Amino acid sequence: MLDYDPFSDAVMRDPWPAYARLRREAPVFYLEKYDTWFLSRFEDIWWSTTRDVFTAERGVTPEMVLLKAEPPPDPVFSMLDLPRQRDYRRMLAPPYSRGAVGRREESTRARVRRLLRPLAERGHFDVYRELATPLAVEEIAELIGLPAEEAPEMRAQVARFFAREPGQVGTTPENEEERVRLLTRVAEIVAERAGSGDLSGDDHISVMLRTPAEGEPLSIGAVVAAVFTMLVTGSEVLPLSLANTVYYLWRHPDQRRALVDRSEDVRHAYAESLRYDQPTNLLGRFVKEPVEIRGEKLQPGQGVMFLWASGNRDESEFERADVFDISRRPRRTLSFGHGAHKCIGEHLSWLQGRVLLEEILTLAPEYEVDRPGARRAYSEFLHGYVGMPIEFEPL
Repeated sequence: MLDYDPFSDAVMRDPWPAYARLRREAPVFYLEKYDTWFLSRFEDIWWSTTRDVFTAERGVTPEMVLLKAEPPPDPVFSMLDLPRQRDYRRMLAPPYSRGAVGRREESTRARVRRLLRPLAERGHFDVYRELATPLAVEEIAELIGLPAEEAPEMRAQVARFFAREPGQVGTTPENEEERVRLLTRVAEIVAERAGSGDLSGDDHISVMLRTPAEGEPLSIGAVVAAVFTMLVTGSEVLPLSLANTVYYLWRHPDQRRALVDRSEDVRHAYAESLRYDQPTNLLGRFVKEPVEIRGEKLQPGQGVMFLWASGNRDESEFERADVFDISRRPRRTLSFGHGAHKCIGEHLSWLQGRVLLEEILTLAPEYEVDRPGARRAYSEFLHGYVGMPIEFEPL
């Protein structure tokens, strides 16, 4: 009997064996305790994300789909179906276009070098905590329009909200307290901006407050919900992605040496890390209309979870899928999702990841990972390394 539960201790610590078995034995797997289906193969996830038989409007996170937590009362662009979602994406997407992100490279590289300068003199630092997280926080706070001096604590509140302990299923009152504190402060900032009379800026808060969606001005609550979503995705995923990449390159020194000689392949190394160990482990929908997948009949009202990380390790899509190989050039991946809800920050992530890797490899091409200090997140939702200390010859 196949024993899979996303909240189980074994899966929270190491999901890969369970994912491999799901793909082999039950690619469309039903768990009665959650009344939810789990899709583990690439093609099924790819197909499902573009079909109107599923809805995001009842929730997308494991907490909402599996534990039936109530979705936020105000509309969040990441939880709206087409065509409702279009107005929100149009107002938020411009800074994340390929051209707009390309114009950020100089400032992003300057930030990375500023952050690296004192770390380089020490000869050791934590890639996740001391380099990637500060960069991600600075850049997403600037894009959103949050006070720079408050952004690090907001990022810490996000981390405390997602923190999990062995045996924990879903959020605790302590987790929820952190979320409420963060939302309360963000609501104060948004209300202050709305009352200031100056909404001429191009930051997200100003744009949302002056731009109608679905024919109506956005409420304070809707803006706050959007800010929370962007703060989570903009500050958490990049540090996980970079820490993972640094670790896997260390584990494969021949591939790392090849990168030092061919810096133009850095982007491909980052892409392979995102495929091999995707930080966004799973997201879901609810079934809106009856649909059949691989002979299984999914009924309206049931949940469906897309196991993104499993799909990116699917042997039927990727040759030697369980091998980390920076020479891989896949024609498609699930690393940033697919369909109408594909991540709008994809190009920014590519830029940040590439620049960070280039600067690390320039500074310390032979870095060593302090293996005992390399620590993975314990979580059902976002996973990857949250501690990645490296050592090298100081400047």
